Amino acid sequence: MGIPYDSNQTFSTGSRFAPSYIRLASDSIEEFSIIFRKDVRDCNVSDWGDIEVSYGNYRETERHVIDTLREINAEKLILIGGDHSISIFSVNFFSKKIRKYVQLDAHGDFDDSYLNSKYTHSSTLRRIGEILGWENIVLLGLRSISRKTLEDLEKLGVKYYTSADIERDPSILTKEMKDADYISLDMDFFDIAYAPEVGNPEPLGLSPQIFINNIREINPRYFDIVEARPKSAESTTAILAATILREVIIKMDEEF
Repeated sequence: MGIPYDSNQTFSTGSRFAPSYIRLASDSIEEFSIIFRKDVRDCNVSDWGDIEVSYGNYRETERHVIDTLREINAEKLILIGGDHSISIFSVNFFSKKIRKYVQLDAHGDFDDSYLNSKYTHSSTLRRIGEILGWENIVLLGLRSISRKTLEDLEKLGVKYYTSADIERDPSILTKEMKDADYISLDMDFFDIAYAPEVGNPEPLGLSPQIFINNIREINPRYFDIVEARPKSAESTTAILAATILREVIIKMDEEF
């Protein structure tokens, strides 16, 4: 299901188009996964389309999202953003079912507020930590953060690993993702060579292969993919996102 809301992006907007372009990009790739030796069309999955959002109105969009999630009453769910603030909606709704939340992200997303707003994409992890508890969130792939934000992250005891940590020891991904109930993948987790069209591009990122190598180990109930900012269905960012979603759908269906 798509949540095409991007009013809380602070650098480049355009993630509202990601759900549509990622779906279109999926037409360019095979439905069959060589990893799982399974066709995604054989999965017990439905695309619920996009939730109606109110651009510039976070609270009204939140109301639409919560009403929709309550109506569909899904046991498992994959969301396509939109900017990273959309994760706050779903985490808040499913909070009682989330024991561990893992965010794959180049940024800390841990500002208490940005330009007097507590709900930009730069505050996502902070808001989610307030909902779930600092001990229940993990940040993977960090490589861009202010000194003050890093101090806050460490003061509150949030577990994090940098992209350099993971490059040296890819088993970190396995260890931290395998028992996560909710995985949130910001596309800027990957190096800009692989995903150039994102809300806040950052160099020195990771290869998609590192994530895909761990796909068999994950077992989330909820998964979202956010901050892609493709400008067409031919976008490498959209095609990469569509490929990852195919593998995640198949994996989540196996565990249903």
